[in-house]
Amino acid sequence: MLRLLTKSDLHNAINLIGLTANRIIPEEINRTKVSVWAQENRTLKEGPLQGAFSFSFTPFLREIADRLSPSDPCREVVVMKGTRLGATVGVGENWIGATIDAFPCEMAYITSGGDMAGAQMDLRVDSLINNSGIAEKIGNVEKRETQKKTGDRNVRKNFPGGYLMAGGPKAQFIKRAFGFKQLYIDEVDAFQDNIDKEGDPVALYRRRVDTYPDSSKILWTSSPLFKHNSKIYSLYKEGDQRKFFVPCKDCGHMQFLRWGKKDKPGGLKFEHTEDDKLVEGSVYYECEECGSVWTNADKDIFLAKGQWRPTEDRPRNPQIKSYHLPQLYSPIGFRSWESGVRQFLEIKHEGFPILKFQNWVNTFLGEPFENRTERPKIERLLQRSGEYNKGNLPKNAKPLFLTAWADVQKDRIECEIVAHGKNFVTWSVDYLVFYGDTADESSSCYTKFASAVAKSWAGHNIILAGIDAGYNTNIASSFCDNVDLPIYTTMGFERISKLSIKMVALPDFAKSRIEINTAVFKEEIYNNLAKSRQEDGTYPRGFMHFPQNYDRKYYNMLTAEDKVREVKNGVVKIKWDAKSRRNEALDCRVGNLALRNAVRELINDELVGMGEIEEKERVSWDDFWVVMENREG
Repeated sequence: MLRLLTKSDLHNAINLIGLTANRIIPEEINRTKVSVWAQENRTLKEGPLQGAFSFSFTPFLREIADRLSPSDPCREVVVMKGTRLGATVGVGENWIGATIDAFPCEMAYITSGGDMAGAQMDLRVDSLINNSGIAEKIGNVEKRETQKKTGDRNVRKNFPGGYLMAGGPKAQFIKRAFGFKQLYIDEVDAFQDNIDKEGDPVALYRRRVDTYPDSSKILWTSSPLFKHNSKIYSLYKEGDQRKFFVPCKDCGHMQFLRWGKKDKPGGLKFEHTEDDKLVEGSVYYECEECGSVWTNADKDIFLAKGQWRPTEDRPRNPQIKSYHLPQLYSPIGFRSWESGVRQFLEIKHEGFPILKFQNWVNTFLGEPFENRTERPKIERLLQRSGEYNKGNLPKNAKPLFLTAWADVQKDRIECEIVAHGKNFVTWSVDYLVFYGDTADESSSCYTKFASAVAKSWAGHNIILAGIDAGYNTNIASSFCDNVDLPIYTTMGFERISKLSIKMVALPDFAKSRIEINTAVFKEEIYNNLAKSRQEDGTYPRGFMHFPQNYDRKYYNMLTAEDKVREVKNGVVKIKWDAKSRRNEALDCRVGNLALRNAVRELINDELVGMGEIEEKERVSWDDFWVVMENREG
């Protein structure tokens, strides 16, 4: 009696074919190194380095690529990297090409999304195939240009002895249906911590190569994100943690390129003006041994002489070779040291906004971001109170505009009035509490808040106010629409994509709502509270001034929250937690800083409407301060 083939039968047959093909292929072919194949077969038709492929521009990629050769005993290769280093072309694509041509097998390419996987296959893998002399091995050659034939689709390439499948993190074929000999997992830090409730993606994907326990290969590559849950950083720590050491051009001392520090010899160094502008020609690398100076142009000399060295003698998994590659190694013609320094100085000039600083650490240093924000000490804050009283401003204060934000509780509204100055300096003008039933729009707590917004404070008017709409949303929205004052509803969220605020039009109300990425501003507040007056009597960027008659209760509320790790369903997250402490003052300051950013957005829209800047442009913070200074004057 005939039996219909099941999916399991088909799966076993495919694996059997792959195993048979691997036994038939001559051993000398399997000893081919990926780097040798790339330089003998590959031509680049796109990008800045067109022509015959060579590792001479990116010599640090040769060893990584060769670790993926069948002759190398390591089972996993981890590359924790910055951006613009050529790793996708020099390692990932070359491995795919060598697999198709020299050591065919079942291979999967997994990247951050299904659409991205298809695009990469269409744009990059097809170019690799067409320009490496291996096009005849893919599916039906006669109709290759149509990309519609069996065996040559944008998410699958069939070739003698194997196939390449591409997809996103949730692709069914990578989750359970197929086994593979080789996996290329790209940008793994962008993957969810829990794939469709099936657990950690690293553990999930490792199970897909169980069919080949002694010959499988996995390539993990990614720019790291956050240290507390970075998958690529965790994988890097499992391995031998290799760094690329290069020789000093004068003394020959081998060293790993790193960001320099003022109080320590060696590293990338530079000079800048008081307003954080780079002094042209001042960027150099200092040898940590002899102090000699290198420039970005010297990369042609020392990169070719570099060598990978393990920095962990007893790795947790000896079969993992792990590599850290910061953007300081970016070859000439790619991103320069000067470019990385300029970006850093821009971030410094803006007071280290958390999202921009994180991006620089991830992409330039190639390191996971860890913000060690600590809860400020109350005694220290009490000692730094300014020489002015509530409702006033110090004589030397130079505010550009005032904002007010209100936190809504069941029986009261708590509100802070804040003056904003150049370079993110702030003065708390007053902290007010208005009691009443916040479920009733006619309650005196709303009318008193409106009166506070309408009045002048220390000779200055409030130009923008906000009220929390997270408690009585409809009441707050109705209140804002019915009052003839610049008061907007606001809603707080842990993260809104990569924005600090977002202006959202509400169909049922005249005024927009301001959505606030609260975590960003809490980081800013705690970082600024840690700053002190400088020795010359001036104040650093972002310094926060407070009246001398604010009591301990206020500062307890301002510093009520801690950053804590939370593990839920195996997913690690960092969250802010007040732990039952009252935090209204912190919420009020978050709201006021969000209003400061909202003022900038409104000014930007105004300048676009007047034709002073292009629609796609954004007014810089420096230009914003100038605009506000002119209006204040």
